Amino acid sequence: MKIDYELGELATSQAGYLGHDQAVSRGLSEGAIRWRVEQNIWAPAGRGLYRVNGITGDYRGVLRGAMAILPDPTVSHESAAEAHDMKFVRRELAVVTVHAGTTHEFPGVKIHRSIDLFPDHRSLVSGLNTTTPARTLNDLAAVLRPEHMARVLDEELAASPGLIDEVQTVFGEVARRGRNGSGLMRSLLDERVGSSLISATKLERVGMNVFDVGGLPRPVFQYPAPWDPSRRIDFAWPFCRVGCECDSRRWHTRVNDFQNDRARDNLALNHNWRIYRFTWEDFRLRPAMVVAQLQAALAA
Repeated sequence: MKIDYELGELATSQAGYLGHDQAVSRGLSEGAIRWRVEQNIWAPAGRGLYRVNGITGDYRGVLRGAMAILPDPTVSHESAAEAHDMKFVRRELAVVTVHAGTTHEFPGVKIHRSIDLFPDHRSLVSGLNTTTPARTLNDLAAVLRPEHMARVLDEELAASPGLIDEVQTVFGEVARRGRNGSGLMRSLLDERVGSSLISATKLERVGMNVFDVGGLPRPVFQYPAPWDPSRRIDFAWPFCRVGCECDSRRWHTRVNDFQNDRARDNLALNHNWRIYRFTWEDFRLRPAMVVAQLQAALAA
């Protein structure tokens, strides 16, 4: 029958799987579906899902089947990483995300459930709804070990420096207490972006500890710049006209910010102030270097 040929071709493209709605939409009646199951031509494989006996396929077919049959699915996590050609992520996995309110399953597919997969977190890749690179990186933080995730993130940021802004934006939209991967991604972004993701309280605590341990006089935190009271200097020693800013240009992602910082530093020099810039990584991993440079500045 022509309909069996059409459904067979469809099942072949989906690693042997057919959805109930797919069969009905092509003209098969409920009775005809039951007959195929009774005759062992089809085998039930889940709610609204059948496996056509004798047809197999690879993970790509399984993924296509899941995308065609599951309710509002999105290629995500490792599968999305492969679609975006991200390095160091395991290939040949079928992974999708559906809304948290659904309970559907699909053989051979890892299904994640989410309440915050927003429309702008998805894009079309090879005709399939797929999480964007920024959303994919946020999702991977929930399934990869910290060292592995750091390597993947660093590789993507090195290839596309501007991506970090999008990763931050998505992180701000989905991060919440209890969400898998939120803590890891926050830590990784803190290390790579600097104080823009670090609360003022945390910056003050860490900075003051570095200065106290290093024997420096305590600075004024968030000191109003004398030449522009609307601007705050992270740490300042007004008696020496020395300031310290915590930022990060590891990825040089914000060209305008970088240029603005240079302009502000030049303005400070015009008012006989010296501004020293350190990254968040410097404060955490190289505090002795921070202290040594500031000691020399304060003694000059």
